[in-house]
Amino acid sequence: MEYKTIEDVKNNGLFKDNDYDYIMQQSMEVLQNHSEIFKERNMDIGDTPISPMSMEDDLTPILLSKSVMDSYRKLVEMINTPSTAKEYSYVLLGKKASVGDMECYFVDQIIDCNLQSENLSDRETHINNDKLNATINYAIKNDYNFISLGHTHPNIPESEKQVTLANFLPKNVKEHEYIRDAGLNLSLQDFVNYDSLYQYFINNPNIRTCQTIIMYNGEMAMINRSGNKYKRHTVILDSIMGEPVYVSSKEEIKQNNHSL
Repeated sequence: MEYKTIEDVKNNGLFKDNDYDYIMQQSMEVLQNHSEIFKERNMDIGDTPISPMSMEDDLTPILLSKSVMDSYRKLVEMINTPSTAKEYSYVLLGKKASVGDMECYFVDQIIDCNLQSENLSDRETHINNDKLNATINYAIKNDYNFISLGHTHPNIPESEKQVTLANFLPKNVKEHEYIRDAGLNLSLQDFVNYDSLYQYFINNPNIRTCQTIIMYNGEMAMINRSGNKYKRHTVILDSIMGEPVYVSSKEEIKQNNHSL
């Protein structure tokens, strides 16, 4: 199924059990009211913000190996440096494990799936499909049962943030939907991209699929789907240090809004 517009997403039921009609309707109104800005940028589902805080929590722990943590920290540094602030594509691979009586996933690989660096953008994801397919085949052959598509959301220049859809949404809508500045939200496009991976493994329930966005504030937004329901992993840990990787919360954004 091909999704090109917000209307496609609404009509084709990508979010059957997740109520995002309000934010989609508000986004369409912004696009219509400021068509001269957004038509030039050709942004629609790629610029429609969805807060990671809008999903239910999945408390299954995700443990990240030292090499994955090292790559995560490097990516956060790169997407906060103007010369390297791009959307980098990768795949996370892991295996089901247990901590005591609790099921978890131990993620021990992060594999680069970028196109050539000169083709990268700070607003759109450009994944190398040959690398992606090779990684998926490698995962299957080596009994990985946790596979996550991923990319980064860089800290784009302030001038670019001013012409994003998130910036034009009314304040009350952003507060209601937990929408933050550009780069700190998911987008409809992120869910569309993930849907392809989910559908590929839909008949293999032993494999957990996810979409993982590393944001410039250090947040790791890791979402999964079961049936028509999307959830967000909220327990992500450095397996060596035992320290949590940053995951945002509704309480935090409420406090930030109250302090403004």
